[in-house]
Formats: sequence, C-alpha cells, structure tokens
Amino acid sequence: MGPITFIYNEFIYRPLLNGLIFLYATLPYRDLGLAIIILTAIVRILLHPTLVQTIRSQQAMARIGPKLREIQERFRDNKEEQAKKTMALYREEGIHPLSGCVPILIQLPILIGLYQVFWKGIAAFDPTLIYSFLPSVQTLDPIAFGIFDLSRKSVILAIVAGASQFLQSKFIAITPASSKTTAADFGRAMQWQMTYFFPFFIIAISWSLPSALALYWTVFNLFAIVQQLWIQKRISHERNLRTPQSDS
Repeated sequence: MGPITFIYNEFIYRPLLNGLIFLYATLPYRDLGLAIIILTAIVRILLHPTLVQTIRSQQAMARIGPKLREIQERFRDNKEEQAKKTMALYREEGIHPLSGCVPILIQLPILIGLYQVFWKGIAAFDPTLIYSFLPSVQTLDPIAFGIFDLSRKSVILAIVAGASQFLQSKFIAITPASSKTTAADFGRAMQWQMTYFFPFFIIAISWSLPSALALYWTVFNLFAIVQQLWIQKRISHERNLRTPQSDS
C-alpha cells in the first residue's frame, strides 16, 4: 500500500465508514437509510465553508466576465499584455484566479470517500475496519425504512436520484454570457448537458449499482440546493449592505 492510499484510507475512507457505523449502531431500529442521510448531511455541513468560498469565487468571476472579454478582445494579438491586464484586473477586484479551485480540491477526496463507503463499505462490509471503541457491528441490515434493500439496485431510487440531479442543475445553473463568443457557446452547451443529459446519466449509473449510492446522491443534491440558495441569499444581502456605503 502506497503512502497516498494509506492516507486516503486512514484519514478519509475509514473515518467516514466508522461514522456511518456509529450512526447505524446508535439510531433506533438500526436503519441504514437514515444513517446514510444523516452522515451525508453532516459532511455537507462540515464542507459548508469551502462551498461558500467556491460560490463567492464563481460569482466574482461571473461579475468581471465582461471586463475579461473586453481585455481579450483588445489584446487578442498581444498575449503578454493580455495576461498583464488580466492579472491587474484580478488585483483591482481583489480576486485570486485559483481561489475557487482549492475548496474543490478539499471537497473532492471526501466526496469520493463517501461514494466508496456507500458502495464498497456496504456491499463488502469489513468489521475489522471498525474502531474498537465503537459499538460492535458484525453485519449490516441493508433494508432502509422497511422498503429498500440498499445492497441491491432500485429503479425507484435511481429515478429519484436523476430527478434530484435535474433540480440541482436548474437551481444552481449559472447563466452563460449572452455574447456570441466560442467560450459563451461552449458554456451554454455545457449547461444544457448538465441540466438535461447528466440526470439520465445519473439514472443509468444508479440503476446499475447498489441503491445506497442513489440514496446518497439524492440527499447530496437536495442539500446542495438548500446550501446554494442560502449562500446566494447571504452574499446578496452582504452586497446590498455594502452598496449604500460605496455610493456615499
């Protein structure tokens, strides 16, 4: 086992798996579905600060988009000057071009860890990975809410996961620029695919894997919608508070 794999297993995968087992062992009736919902919610809440930073960066980049396009048009034949003007604009607006990437790099391995916990951790549950101080759990009952066997495929949960992905795409979509540039056309095409094609892709994937993943994806998307709307409202409120001061 390499060092990266060891770090991932011991600091991401195993803690998440043990978090699921702790919830499963302490919840009434040991309902695995409820444990998945609660663990996903906890992780989304813990990652909330990184999501705030990502959305702030996205909105800032969207705000200066027209100025960036103007620089690109004015200095299309002088790449060096274009780069200088672009960096000067970033400094003027107080934006770091990589500020939106770092939070995503933090989120990604944790979300992948959750994905693997709800897939391999349930399908091939290994009691030896559980911390000794947790309640003893030798097997997992995969039946959720007395209805769904989360270790098997579920058409219903697959469709619900796809629907939640569609809702997330609609709520969180960033309106592409109205210009007729290649970048704007690409942005509109990507948004269309994320809104109308990706949900069917999620249904197909969820249909072929244990339904624990479909439940996780549904909860993940619903929490993403709530967080996105709350953060946007908060940022808009902060901007409105600053506006009178800037006008005075």
